[in-house]
Amino acid sequence: MDETGDFFSQAVSTALDVLADLVTRGGLHLRPGVLSRGVARQCRVRLTFLMNYIRQLIFLLAAGMMNTLPPVEPRAGRPSAPAPEGVEDVTASFYAAGVPRPWRFALAPAHYAPMPAMPDMPRAPQAEEVPAGRLIEKIIVLNGILADPLPHARRMARALQRWRAAGEMAPVSLEVVPRFRADRLTECFSQALSVRLNDALAIAWNDSG
Repeated sequence: MDETGDFFSQAVSTALDVLADLVTRGGLHLRPGVLSRGVARQCRVRLTFLMNYIRQLIFLLAAGMMNTLPPVEPRAGRPSAPAPEGVEDVTASFYAAGVPRPWRFALAPAHYAPMPAMPDMPRAPQAEEVPAGRLIEKIIVLNGILADPLPHARRMARALQRWRAAGEMAPVSLEVVPRFRADRLTECFSQALSVRLNDALAIAWNDSG
């Protein structure tokens, strides 16, 4: 394994350690129905860090492959198969009834837009307990991405190719700062990751292959 691959492997291992700490801290391996508000807050802080950190990992992997991916072959769109006779597609009404959609991890962060000034509004009292289901779902998704990041990196590499072809500037990564008491290894990797990512993006953007 080369030095870049070794760094990526250790960075993934660091993310898995943070994920394991999050699960243990919230007792999420026991699949609780609810969490106390304080525990939920601690979990959300770590989850936010992880999502940003994992995005940078995917971007780093994608930047290294965006100039080596084979061109996309156009595929003819296939019409969706009609429902069998007597079967009604009720997907839309299923979600309209309030059933939550499965959570999907956005590989690229949303574009920043400043929020307009809002008057102070009275806040409703917060519940002492918070449902744990959605948090557990996100952890499962993130764990799956860390277990097999290549498909996600290929999708991101294609997106980077499109952005560059459209004349957009190379993305710039900011350091992901842990908003909790992280260990020294996590702090070091979060600092080094953004530096490596910005270097990789700058090289990839100036190399058309």
